[in-house]
Amino acid sequence: MQTQFTLREAKARLSEILDLVAAGVPVEITRRGAKRGCFRIVSTEGTFQTRSPGALKNRITIAAGFDDEDPGIIADFEGAH
Repeated sequence: MQTQFTLREAKARLSEILDLVAAGVPVEITRRGAKRGCFRIVSTEGTFQTRSPGALKNRITIAAGFDDEDPGIIADFEGAH
């Protein structure tokens, strides 16, 4: 099974390449066979997790005074330093 294609081959065989990638086979696309400037196409299937709102509830705490004003930062913004 071919897993490396030149750019010209990839243009002509895109559907076949996408089928390989969907099956979990990493594919490389090169310019005239050179490894420099090579593209690797891999499947993203299974790499993303669905967000679950509230999953971190009661597991994260924010320090008291987290959003208090900091005179040094205010002075920086006002150009006082």
